[in-house]
Amino acid sequence: MKYGLIGKTLVHSYSKEIHETLGKYQYELYSLTPEEMPDFVKAHDFGGLNVTIPYKQDVIPLCDHVSELAASIGAVNTLYRKDGRLTGHNTDYEGFLYNAERSGISFDGRTVLILGTGGTSLMARKAVADQGAAEIFIASRSQSEAHMLTYERLPEIADKIQVIINTTPVGTFPGNMQSVISLDDFPACESVIDVIYNPFKTRLLLDAQKKGLRYANGLPMLVAQATAAAGYFLGTPGAFISENERIIAAMERQMQNIVLIGMPGSGKSTIGGIVSELTGKELVDMDEEIVKRANMTIPEIFEKYGEKYFRDMESEVAAELGKQCGLVIATGGGAVLRPENVDALRQNALMVHISRPVSSLPTDGRPLSKDVSTLITMEKERMPLYTAAADVTLDNSKKRHKQQLTEAIREALQL
Repeated sequence: MKYGLIGKTLVHSYSKEIHETLGKYQYELYSLTPEEMPDFVKAHDFGGLNVTIPYKQDVIPLCDHVSELAASIGAVNTLYRKDGRLTGHNTDYEGFLYNAERSGISFDGRTVLILGTGGTSLMARKAVADQGAAEIFIASRSQSEAHMLTYERLPEIADKIQVIINTTPVGTFPGNMQSVISLDDFPACESVIDVIYNPFKTRLLLDAQKKGLRYANGLPMLVAQATAAAGYFLGTPGAFISENERIIAAMERQMQNIVLIGMPGSGKSTIGGIVSELTGKELVDMDEEIVKRANMTIPEIFEKYGEKYFRDMESEVAAELGKQCGLVIATGGGAVLRPENVDALRQNALMVHISRPVSSLPTDGRPLSKDVSTLITMEKERMPLYTAAADVTLDNSKKRHKQQLTEAIREALQL
């Protein structure tokens, strides 16, 4: 029997990895056109299917039975057989509430804004209403029902919104760093949920983090809805809830970039090589990428074109690498000088500051750090930026053999 996910565009889905982590069945991705989807479902040669954009509502007429929850939501994301009948259910609801609870996000008594009007939006409306939301607004491209506002009209209610939920695909890979709203316009906002999981942090979540708000991406929801669906597929509802945190952690380790920041000569490339060995992730050195693209050394770039040209190339590389997953990225010392670089690199990353005293930093072949006095000035400027960007600091001031350094890295990065 087949198990899998049906949708229109599934090339970036992680559902296969999540389901197969349970070790109960093979799980495939079925990218179907609107014309292909009905016949695929009607063939009834599957044990269980998950349903994603744009078919969560389209599959409802194809079901023999729709659960009370899915019917009340108006969207189905799980198809399974019960008593010989094709049953439609909605495990997104379970996954969404699991995610909110683990993130400490409450809807009780809150005024909630939901961005988007698709099947996930329908689920989120039901979930937050069931959890006691005081008022729910829906942002839509066109106003078609009560409590639904066009994006242009959001300023009318912006000052009372406490929780924002993005159910649109805006900001998902490869359209990273896009957002339909700015959090600056919502002064009362205290929590943000974005159902997107690639990247880990969308523009919306990066801004929420900067503002100190509670926030959650879509990965825990994706995992929790998948394990709930697996229970229905196999006739054992609720059997895999205990697997959620293990799978979330495994997926985060697999997808996460490890980005090394720090002063020139602090040891980022050396440490990057060790981290790559420990994790099996590919090491990419941003300065080496720039050298390849320019076909000249960094001192030559500075001499021929100047620093701004180099920084522009650095920003291009940061934007491209930050979108990717599962890399070790060694940055140049000045990569943190532009906020857009930090945001790009933080999207999928654990940011690690490599700390080393100025007196121990080399100066040969470095166009901006030719002597100790220059390095001291540079450190004063950059240290607050490294500190603000870093999730972890690794002290690289001591001389260590490779094995000692490896153990220090393991401890600092919890590898």
